[in-house]
Amino acid sequence: MASPSKTLSMMAVLCGRVRLDSSVDIVADEEVYNPSDDSFLLLRAIEVTPGETFLEMGTGSGIIAIHAAKAGAKVTAADINPMAVECAKRNAERNGLALEVVSSDLFENVHGAFDVIAFNPPYLPGAASSTSWIEKAWAGGGEGSETAVRFLEHAWRHLAPGGRVYMVLSSVGGLMSVLKAARERYVAEMIEEKHMFFESMYSYRLKVGGSHPEK
Repeated sequence: MASPSKTLSMMAVLCGRVRLDSSVDIVADEEVYNPSDDSFLLLRAIEVTPGETFLEMGTGSGIIAIHAAKAGAKVTAADINPMAVECAKRNAERNGLALEVVSSDLFENVHGAFDVIAFNPPYLPGAASSTSWIEKAWAGGGEGSETAVRFLEHAWRHLAPGGRVYMVLSSVGGLMSVLKAARERYVAEMIEEKHMFFESMYSYRLKVGGSHPEK
């Protein structure tokens, strides 16, 4: 696990795409997911313009939500972990930004439609301990795809016309199962891949328009 408290240099906006911004100050608590390679992979994929509505699902420290807010988006951030909710609020305040941060199991307490939804889902195979919030940030259930598939089943209902979803997927996290589920309602485009010694990670952009886009 990364250190309990970690201040990181992050990303800014260039032509709509989010880039690392050294002025952003992020501190992550012990039971909150620290920004890592998958966070930065997702961040590099996202395109958002001023005035667009933006939802970060599973916000953790709030790193992506904060960068979207710095880009001029109207941002909502959500997490099932109450410690992450408080952490994201503190980091937003630390950076002088206004975010709506809600406690929610996926879309349970999220209302409205968004131009952009971003999610770095838990994708490691296996179930999290009932007492560990940080494990919930890693464990995607079963083969690692359960949370991502459940997210995709509902995300399309929360997209504004022309909206898009950005996600990170992993070769160790039921990748084929997630992509199969995505094809039901989305057109998926891989943006970037990153190969590591034990896995490959991919960032995707998804738009409504799969096999059953209106169901």
